[in-house]
Amino acid sequence: MTITAGVLGDWLVEVAAYTDGTAPTTWTPLGGITEFTPPQREKNFENDAEFDGTHWGSQIATGISWTSEATVKRPRATLAEDPGQAILLAAAEEILEGGFVHVRFSQRGVTPKAGKEGIANVDLNDNGGPKTDQTTAALTLTGRGALIPFTVSP
Repeated sequence: MTITAGVLGDWLVEVAAYTDGTAPTTWTPLGGITEFTPPQREKNFENDAEFDGTHWGSQIATGISWTSEATVKRPRATLAEDPGQAILLAAAEEILEGGFVHVRFSQRGVTPKAGKEGIANVDLNDNGGPKTDQTTAALTLTGRGALIPFTVSP
């Protein structure tokens, strides 16, 4: 079997404002992504070795969390805000439930057409750099609960 690599540009990230946990009916694509790390699982491991056991350690997973990161281009002050970034920026400036968004991730050109969705806390912070750099921001989406599979509409 020959494996043909995809490209990170195949990923589609969509967001919706969080309102009382009700599943959104409309999604807004996130525009301006220049770098992207798909959702990464991280297990929390606890030592479950016993004192009278062998010298080998033993770990057991007691939880799973996820994060996704991206760099997004930010518009000049005189240009319109990207609608997806506007949803994220509003949540990034809030705490508790105000800091949540609904988010879903899918890949274009993948069969079967499936993706994952969930709720995330948002950090969106402007990047610095030399005066010749484009204006970008660092985005971190930190999961609140599981990523749930969904079927992508054609």
